[in-house]
Amino acid sequence: MSRLVEFATNHPMLISAFISVLVALLFTVFKAATGNGLSPAASVLLLNREGAIPVDLRAEASYRAGHVINAVRVEFSQLDEGMKKLERFRDKPLLVYCESGITSGKAIAKLRAAGFPKLFELQGGIAAWRADNLPLEAGK
Repeated sequence: MSRLVEFATNHPMLISAFISVLVALLFTVFKAATGNGLSPAASVLLLNREGAIPVDLRAEASYRAGHVINAVRVEFSQLDEGMKKLERFRDKPLLVYCESGITSGKAIAKLRAAGFPKLFELQGGIAAWRADNLPLEAGK
């Protein structure tokens, strides 16, 4: 035990790096355990097999530039009002996405608190969708 303490005091940078990696690993495991994050390929299966409704959280200009086919746009800044728009889809799975996957997690927490039971997040957002060369619909 004394050797471990000696090592820790002599190598604080290594200990800091170890703790950082451990925290990142635990965060990744926790995020995966929630089960709501889907890769673009898994999202396509959800859309096709389960009839999921894609929910786009981006601004109108970004939405018009390209969005998942048949997506419902509910801007994140207006999510509380936009939940009325999503109410008719309450019993369907919702695939929530933003530009890069940062905002969608917050939106899912709000939607879950509002009682939406089947929520999924597109990991990496529309950027990951584009990177996988999946189809986008423009306009509308």
